[in-house]
Amino acid sequence: MTKGKRKILSKNKNFTVNGSLWIECNGERFFGPGPVELLERINETGSINQAAKQMQMSYKKAWEIINMLNTQSAQPLVITQTGGNSGGGSIITSETKEIIAWYQSLREKFKDFLKKETEELNL
Repeated sequence: MTKGKRKILSKNKNFTVNGSLWIECNGERFFGPGPVELLERINETGSINQAAKQMQMSYKKAWEIINMLNTQSAQPLVITQTGGNSGGGSIITSETKEIIAWYQSLREKFKDFLKKETEELNL
């Protein structure tokens, strides 16, 4: 950090560099913490409805997120199965699990970046 910035910041204060990370598509949020959590909960429960309830989200909102993800991806991230004896359900694809793992790795790198910048800011 330059000396000028150090003069601006108060001494004996604890500054933090912070932020959130998401992927955009055509200038709009596409993939980030909320959709990732929803996908993980669908994977755990096998149900969009149950995943939405766990997140205290309306089913309509969850379905809008899933629809957006499926529409903007090269292939669906969530496969829905309607009706039948078991009442249907939803699954995420193996490709979806891969993009979740990649995103989580990206978030770890981002956290490391934020930590490094915070440390430098507080020197």
